[in-house]
Amino acid sequence: MGRLRQFFRLSMLRDDLETRLLAREYRALLLDDHFEDGTDRELQSRCAELCTEISSRHYRHRY
Repeated sequence: MGRLRQFFRLSMLRDDLETRLLAREYRALLLDDHFEDGTDRELQSRCAELCTEISSRHYRHRY
């Protein structure tokens, strides 16, 4: 059951990141604002953490 829980947790994190990245892309496209509010760095960091966790294949409890 732990692996299934891990799968759903990683899927949820991936979906959240995908949504946030799409929102950022739309904002940049439609509003043409290129100010730095820290979102880019936060998203890059979260993507890197998620990639590391997925590639490590280690089960990690978050709760």
